[in-house]
Amino acid sequence: MDFLLRRFLRAGVRRGIGGNWYWFFLAGATWFLRRVLNDRTSAVSRVNVAPGEQVLITVRDPKATPAAVDA
Repeated sequence: MDFLLRRFLRAGVRRGIGGNWYWFFLAGATWFLRRVLNDRTSAVSRVNVAPGEQVLITVRDPKATPAAVDA
């Protein structure tokens, strides 16, 4: 979806600069839609930690195979 919106944005700006000013409306609407859909300001997760508790945060490659868990 983002790929398609990015193409509309680029086409709208290019054609708008080329002289068709109404394409700027398409570019503006597409830019606004991309901003709304890609909101990255919200928190991913929230965890309340009480005194004495610990939180372990790990990061792994999503393409990597999961590690084996010892039972």
